[in-house]
Amino acid sequence: MSDTPKAGGLRPRDGTIKKELYQALKFDLLNGVFGMGERLNERQLSAKYGVSRAPLRHALALLQRDELVEAKPRVGYVTTSLTRQDVADIWEMRLLIEPVAAEKAATRISEDALRRLEQLRSPYQPGDRSSYRHHLDENLEFHAIIAEAAGNRRMHQLLTQMIEHTDRFYFLRLDLSTGDDVVGEHMQIAAALRRRDAALARELMTRHLLVGRQAAWEAIDRLTANRPL
Repeated sequence: MSDTPKAGGLRPRDGTIKKELYQALKFDLLNGVFGMGERLNERQLSAKYGVSRAPLRHALALLQRDELVEAKPRVGYVTTSLTRQDVADIWEMRLLIEPVAAEKAATRISEDALRRLEQLRSPYQPGDRSSYRHHLDENLEFHAIIAEAAGNRRMHQLLTQMIEHTDRFYFLRLDLSTGDDVVGEHMQIAAALRRRDAALARELMTRHLLVGRQAAWEAIDRLTANRPL
């Protein structure tokens, strides 16, 4: 989705209203429109997206499946929060999976996939949230292409979900720089893949993920420092 629907913007069309609403809510959750741990008022959401309660509750149930919201007794739906331990768990999994994927991809990746990796080099402008989303979309595509080139479909699916969860933290950090470092690291990995250097691709991916983990921890610390007691 390229933009967030406004109130009344969703239109029932051949039974697609539930899917469109789910996508709109997920887009807003991943783009930092709702804070972590924020209570979601169903009446306000119905007005914001121009829908009735039935499709809204269906969409919220799907988001609960995605672990982006949780249902609390006598409270309703609340956006989930991620902790340092969550980040540690996610990056532990990524460090187990992605360096191996990069190593395998070095001998399997196609020329078309390599060219696409080399095109994914958009930085972002501090304060420009639309450029954040474009940068994060390209980041996800970069890692997904490598996972797909490794030939493991389940790895690709798992990685997509993990990156989506951590995207929310980056909206707290992206005000601090322009993303040139991330793009530079990506281009180094792409160059190693083009040279079919499996060992270097694995090493560079490991370094890249360690830097990303530190950035996510910094984002959590920033969130905690700014949260009212």
